[in-house]
This record gives sequence, structure tokens and C-alpha cells, in this order.
Amino acid sequence: MSRLLSRRTLLGTGVVAALGGAVGCAPVQTKYQPSGEGIVDVVVPYGTGGGTDTWARFITPYFAELQPDVDRYQIENLPGGETITGTNAFVRAGVTNGRQALVASATTYFQSMLGQSTAEFDFARMEPLALNGTGAVLWTSAESGIRSIEDLMGNATQYRYGGMSASGLDLVPLLALEALGANVRGVFGMEGRGPTRLAVERGESDLDFQTTSSYLSQVKPKVDTGEAIPLFAVGSLENGEVRRDKNLPDIPTFAEIFEGLGHRTERQELAYSAFQSFVVPGFFYQKGLWANAGTSSSVIETYDELVSELNQDDQFLEEAKDALGGYDLVSGSDAKADFRRALEMDEDVLAFTKTVLEDKYDAVLD
Repeated sequence: MSRLLSRRTLLGTGVVAALGGAVGCAPVQTKYQPSGEGIVDVVVPYGTGGGTDTWARFITPYFAELQPDVDRYQIENLPGGETITGTNAFVRAGVTNGRQALVASATTYFQSMLGQSTAEFDFARMEPLALNGTGAVLWTSAESGIRSIEDLMGNATQYRYGGMSASGLDLVPLLALEALGANVRGVFGMEGRGPTRLAVERGESDLDFQTTSSYLSQVKPKVDTGEAIPLFAVGSLENGEVRRDKNLPDIPTFAEIFEGLGHRTERQELAYSAFQSFVVPGFFYQKGLWANAGTSSSVIETYDELVSELNQDDQFLEEAKDALGGYDLVSGSDAKADFRRALEMDEDVLAFTKTVLEDKYDAVLD
């Protein structure tokens, strides 16, 4: 039995999860207190059991196993304020020696990008250590009356998009629909992607956005029977260029669709620029392990090596299929330029995005 497998087996007993759960109920610390020698503290600004928390608990034991001076990563869940509470606590601590890290996801990135007044963090300055993206598909039911993406270009019939929150991950497909000039009404407040999918299947909404893994397992079988229709995928980022998703090779990317349009209004161009910015942290690099600005270059180089080693480990790749969603683990150094470029939105693009959220979808931004 390999060392990686033995560590993963230990996780399965719930030992590390129990440690994380024990600190998960603790109040936010005003001053960082290291857990001890050989322990890397990890702030997860989400509650236990969600996708980001699960990702953190899966990936960190592999990092620990490959570092002789690290015994374990200790998860501390600090939810609140739509992930702002825990992330603020992390940046206030200002640890730059690699003994504390942050696990962040799209919700956290968007708080910073949208200029939420209580967010004290800036991912354009922080250091990504390891990132993991995912794809996604906009789809519809055959009963909706939508037959192709062309039916969403200046459509007279108003279609319903069902989602969780306009300012969360749903912002990406909403901006794509704005770029098409689609006549769409948002229906929000659903509890997850399962309910948004079921809403389309029941005829309660017309459009839904599912990550690749959920699309392949829950929607693709209905595509095969003619009950569902895929409209576009976000694709994946390769060397700074959007390509078709290797897991969804037959579905065109939104970039392909938009670039093939004829006349485009200024509003459509603004929407597409916003889409391009938010899709990078929202999907291409959706989850990640982060360090504070000013972190030692030796720490960053260590994670580059760890990611490279894991990506060449067949056992890890097999065990990581579900956790990584069929996508690669990416070193922070390789992704940093693309990530930071996406955050450099023009003021008019940001203003447009906020206007759409506030005026069309009644999102509260401060």
C-alpha cells in the first residue's frame, strides 16, 4: 500500500474531518494562533459539507503526504458574510511563511470583483498555490420551445432562467444571455443545482446551468433521448485561449457563439467583456488554495512542485476523478497571469455588471 493510499484511507475514517468539525464551530479569531509544528492551518470560509469544503478536505492530505516537514493540514471552517468573514480573517492574519492557507471558490472571488464594501481582500494581489477548474453547460428542456441558441437572440417570448443567486455563479450564464440580447427573466432562491435542474424538467423554468459532472450524469442521458438540448458550454482555458472542453467536445463554447455573431451592440459587447472576466475565476479556476500577498517565493515554488508531482501520479489521478470533476490540478504560477488579467475589468464593464444585477435582478450590492 502506497503512502498516498494510506493517508487517503486515514481520511476515510473521518479522523481529519472530525478535527475540522471541532474547530468549525469556533468563533473567528482576531489574532492568528498556529496549531503547532508540522501543521498547516487552512481557512475555509464556507460551512462544512459543501463542495469547497469537500475539495479542501480531499486535496490537502495529498499535499501533506508529499512534504516531510508537514504532518497534516488542519481545516478551520469560518463561514459567514457570503464567505467574506473567514477570508477577511485570513488576510488580517497576514501569514506569509506557508503555515496558513486559504481555500477559496468563485463566490469569494466574486465578492472582491464586485467591490463589496466589507471585503478586505484582493485576489489580484494574493498568491494562488493550486487551482482546479470545472466546465458548465447551459441547457433547456425540449418542452421549453427553445430549439437552439438562435432562439435566445432578441427573442420576443420571455424565457425563465432558474438559479440560486444572480451575484453568485449564476452571474456567468446571465452575462452570456445579456451578450446574446436574450429576453430572460431570472427566478432565484433555489437551494442548489439539483433543484434548478428539476425546475426545468418540471416546466417551472426554461434554462439551467450545470457543471460538467452534473451535466454528464443528470442531463446528458436526457439529451440522448431528445428530452433536453445543450445550448453552450463555457469551455476550458488553454494557454490563455478558450477551447472546447475535452469533457464536452461536441458542445460549442460561448466564445465560439459570440464571435460568430454579426452586428453586436455596445451593450452586448459590455456583457461579453464582463462574461470573459467572471468566467475565469468562476469556472476555469473555480476552487483554489491561496496564500497572502508577500508570501515567500520558496512556498510558491513548493506548491508548483507538489502540483506537478500529483499530476504525474496515476493513483492520485484515479482517486481524484470525482473531487476534481475530470479537470486538472493547476499550479498557481501557471494560472496567475490569466487569473489576474480577468480581474482587471474596465470601470464601465464593472458598472454595467452592477447595473444589470441591481436593476434587472434586484441583487443587493454594497
